[in-house]
Amino acid sequence: MAFSLGLAFHLAAQSTQMTIHFNDGSERSYYMSESDRVYFEDNETLVVELAPTKSDRFNLADIRNITCTETEGVSETSNTSVYLSPNPVHDAFILRNLNGKESIHIYALDGRLVKSVEAIGNQPIDISDLSIGLYMVKTQSCTLKMIKL
Repeated sequence: MAFSLGLAFHLAAQSTQMTIHFNDGSERSYYMSESDRVYFEDNETLVVELAPTKSDRFNLADIRNITCTETEGVSETSNTSVYLSPNPVHDAFILRNLNGKESIHIYALDGRLVKSVEAIGNQPIDISDLSIGLYMVKTQSCTLKMIKL
């Protein structure tokens, strides 16, 4: 059973470069378009589906983080990757390089939305109410893996 978290890239005149950073230091980049999807499968696998024929699967335990960058049709100031710090997280984290105020959605690996907040870049987001585990943090431009300790 696959859980889709609305991570599909619905972008009209632009594309997004998504880079998966692995624990071993390697990276894998994708240029995501309107027809591509990213979703979870079996709570352990991240699937990157490049329409119509190619899909890659990655074990979530092997992924350090995921960054996304708009590649065309946006201003130069928003061409910086958003990243989460620190990760792993104890009580709060900061999203670096957010442009202004954004809605942030945090999902458990089973697809449940567990928290939504309005965030401003470089200001702490409190997650002390969340249980220890692995979460996906979705901004307007990308999705990041977060480990809560």
